[in-house]
Amino acid sequence: MKLVKCLAVALLIALPVTGGANAINTANARRHANAAAAASKAGDWATARTEWAQALVNAQLAGASSQHLAVFNYEYGRALGVQCFWDQSETYLLKAYELDRQAGGPEHMSLVELSRMKFNQKQYDRSAQYYRRAIEALEQINASAKAPAEFSVILDEYAEALRRCGKDQDADLVQARANEIRSRDPGGRSITDRTPYGTQCVTKDSK
Repeated sequence: MKLVKCLAVALLIALPVTGGANAINTANARRHANAAAAASKAGDWATARTEWAQALVNAQLAGASSQHLAVFNYEYGRALGVQCFWDQSETYLLKAYELDRQAGGPEHMSLVELSRMKFNQKQYDRSAQYYRRAIEALEQINASAKAPAEFSVILDEYAEALRRCGKDQDADLVQARANEIRSRDPGGRSITDRTPYGTQCVTKDSK
């Protein structure tokens, strides 16, 4: 089990196509999503941001399902956060969260991204609030048993956010739980990739 959202461009294969403009929008959504995925993998988040924006518009026009739109909002939100469009990043990640709720998707993924984005923004109180919600969602899917290495890393991060808020006692309790879960799987390795929020901020000259 992986606790981060795998890039779901493959989901586009299932986008509903009824012909005409719908088919064109679906093809455009696929094309832009593939370009966005390649750009983010290469570390070119400026291109990823613009391509995800186009992919999202076309997916909406194609009548994509909540599941598909959750992916596009999620990926666009991540790209926005890397370039320091903080408010927009939060808006799209929250939209992805709501869409996942509607579709019965992995609600924790957008919440984890919101937690990390706010942490990198140095809004530690907001970060801790999102971490708490993410962990509640992870508890519902029994993440401590299904993905102990990754879950313990997220608990580590929550503990650090609490510590930055001056809540050392709460942080110690969370850290102790992370250590206990990690001890059950000492050979485990987290494969969670952390989005590099705030590392490619857009300046007035580069917009």
